[in-house]
Amino acid sequence: MEEQLTTGISCKKCSNEIQEGYNFCNRCGQAINHEEIALYAKKWPNMLEVGLFFIIEIFCCATALIIDEPSLKNLFVIDVIMAIATILFFGYRWKENKTILKWPAFSLIKLLTFIGITIIASIGVSYSVDFLNRVVFEKQMGFYSIFAFHQYGTYLMFLSVALYPAIFEELAYRGYLMQTLLKVVDEKEAIYISSILFFIIHFSLVSVFWLLPFALFLGWLRIKTKTIWYGVFIHFFFNLTACVLDIAPLSDIIKLLF
Repeated sequence: MEEQLTTGISCKKCSNEIQEGYNFCNRCGQAINHEEIALYAKKWPNMLEVGLFFIIEIFCCATALIIDEPSLKNLFVIDVIMAIATILFFGYRWKENKTILKWPAFSLIKLLTFIGITIIASIGVSYSVDFLNRVVFEKQMGFYSIFAFHQYGTYLMFLSVALYPAIFEELAYRGYLMQTLLKVVDEKEAIYISSILFFIIHFSLVSVFWLLPFALFLGWLRIKTKTIWYGVFIHFFFNLTACVLDIAPLSDIIKLLF
């Protein structure tokens, strides 16, 4: 009888025989290589942390969606909860996360170019979404109705719809979430995962044509520039433009400017 050329080891989990040179059991998937076991042991807590953070985010966003009569008070409470969660999770790994708060190789020309393109894109998206809502879904959507009654409603809308998301959503998704995902997956996967999660929390299927590409671009930019600040400014001016258009038509704004 010909002598067996390769000898195997038994999987500690299912006792299946595994040939030498293999790192995983082909029956149960158990890691055989101790380095692989240690690596996955480090990844698992990060995955749980990301899961917990997203559960808090999705709960807050779903709560805001199902409230029968949205009010400034309810909006404020939900925003505060999400902001506190973002700060706590980001601060938990401050030494690792603080690097993305720096702005290496800052370029004013690049920033102004991004802002200009962002304003044009926001105008296009705003009119496209408005068209879809009126023609396809036969409803009118807008931000200002929640704030209109208040004496400082316009300013509150700018703070809530433009400034708050620009800071805390970028800090959450291109900041904490992406930093944590990079410990588990590669850069491309981190961009995809964080962008999909960002899209999900907005609960708007009609926005898939712009919101998902917008998130993917911000994720790519965050990786490319190693900072969240370009994304913060882009996010702010995108939402700010949408807010201004919600108050006054573009034609009126052009007449006012020129």
